[in-house]
Amino acid sequence: MKLKEMTFLPQNKSVPFQEGDSVLTVALKNKIPLSHSCGGMGSCTTCRVFVENSVEPVNERTEVECEIIEGRGFSPNERLACQLDATPGLTVRIP
Repeated sequence: MKLKEMTFLPQNKSVPFQEGDSVLTVALKNKIPLSHSCGGMGSCTTCRVFVENSVEPVNERTEVECEIIEGRGFSPNERLACQLDATPGLTVRIP
């Protein structure tokens, strides 16, 4: 069975993840610093990341994510790590 991995930039670190993990959870499990002042509830935008590449389609923005980014001018590839599902081959950049 092939291990599922995703990559974080600028660390250029590929790390394993489990099915159902958010990008924020993957970062925390692998000791990759990623701000998350609301504890991953999707209410602060401090866990913002940029999707650089994805082998599989990423999940649509959740209702929580849509509400919090409304009026903040997020680009299409700008996501909240707590609301973004980890997928094999996903690469995100932490600003």
